[in-house]
Amino acid sequence: MTFRRNSLPFRISLIFLLTTLLIEGVLFLLLYHTLLGERVVEEIDRLESRAESHANVLAMSFDDETIGHVATMESETDTKVAITAPDHSILQTSNRFPDPLATLVQDESSREDVKETIVLENDWENGPYLAVRTPIDAMEDATRYGYVYMFLPTEIIHEISHRLQLRFLYITGIALVITVLTFVLLSRLISNPIQLLRRATEDVLTNPETLTLPTTREDEIGELARSIEAMSLELARLRKERNQFLSDLAHEIKTPLTYLQGYAEIASKPQTPEPLKKQSIQTILEESQALTELVENAFQLAQLDENTFTLHHETVPASELCEDLHRVLDTMFRVTPIAFKAQTDCSATDVVLQLDRNRILQVFRSIAHNAIEHSEARHVRFDMQLADKSLHFTIQDDGKGIPQEDLPYIFDRLYRVEKSRSRRTGGSGLGLAIAHQIIRLHDGTLTVASDQSGTTFTITLPLH
Repeated sequence: MTFRRNSLPFRISLIFLLTTLLIEGVLFLLLYHTLLGERVVEEIDRLESRAESHANVLAMSFDDETIGHVATMESETDTKVAITAPDHSILQTSNRFPDPLATLVQDESSREDVKETIVLENDWENGPYLAVRTPIDAMEDATRYGYVYMFLPTEIIHEISHRLQLRFLYITGIALVITVLTFVLLSRLISNPIQLLRRATEDVLTNPETLTLPTTREDEIGELARSIEAMSLELARLRKERNQFLSDLAHEIKTPLTYLQGYAEIASKPQTPEPLKKQSIQTILEESQALTELVENAFQLAQLDENTFTLHHETVPASELCEDLHRVLDTMFRVTPIAFKAQTDCSATDVVLQLDRNRILQVFRSIAHNAIEHSEARHVRFDMQLADKSLHFTIQDDGKGIPQEDLPYIFDRLYRVEKSRSRRTGGSGLGLAIAHQIIRLHDGTLTVASDQSGTTFTITLPLH
């Protein structure tokens, strides 16, 4: 366990310690002044009460015996007493009466005379004694016999203060111990799992398949671990798909290049018959066109992946889009043995859409091309239906259908339903992948359903 100042457990522990000390300091100051203040007031009240009690006794019998009795009583307590004449000369004191107190009594002769108990000293922090004075007045007349001086050593208050300070130090020590334990606990609960996540995620880019994380935890660390694990699995899947895509793309490019090289060699030989030479040149032209289309499709997919694929949105009436689709599809199927039929009245729909007209036409051309090349259908039907907030287009054929195990992957890149067929008969495998992404960028959906009776592609676009 490393105690680093920039670590999260250290910062949390430091905040915990500072907060504890702040609360403790505030409470200590409040308790310190409140308790000591109350204790000082209580002791002064007690002194005043005892002084007044002695003054009442002496007022009834101010003689040597009573004075000695009062002095003897106070000799058995923590307080000190001095009984003086009216001129503040000391008549009697309790045992072990300090000389400084005698001096204090003599100095009080200059104080203004009052007829009630007064506090002479209440500064317990700087003075050695708390002191009060009570006059001894006769009950029958205004005769003053003298004064009773009561003193209490401030050592008692200082002992209370010292005990409070010791308790503060004890609590501070306990707070430090708890802070250390908090740091150790946080290191186990937070820092160590985070360090494990950090070390594990360092291998995400190099070896995401072997990533091991504490995904069984039911706290935030566990949620983070599960998110990182999901990310690593997705990264591994994308890397596998990328490698497979690059491998398939290289194979797709290599095939037309082989044709181009082979037929170019045939056409370049002087002894090649003229018909074969013309056929070779025609094949070279077709393969170059196919290669250009493949590269263009791959470039479009790269743009889609990097979010740089540009859509030129415009407001298009649904009736106008329907007529464009009808015209394009009718043109494509007219030169094939497949019978094409549109089952919708384009003029009956008066809503508008916000879309890229050319890209949407590209999507429908790709779907129609697949129906022409691979469905073995005899009839293709086009329909358009208006829903609450969207427009649904369907292209349905009565061909041989797509196997159910291939349907989830029909929009994957370079995917072919018939793995054995060549590129010349199976296409590049990029058209539907691009179509699916184009529809997604229009906030729509492209789905496919198929069985032995045929295949239906459904395109849903939101209304503007």
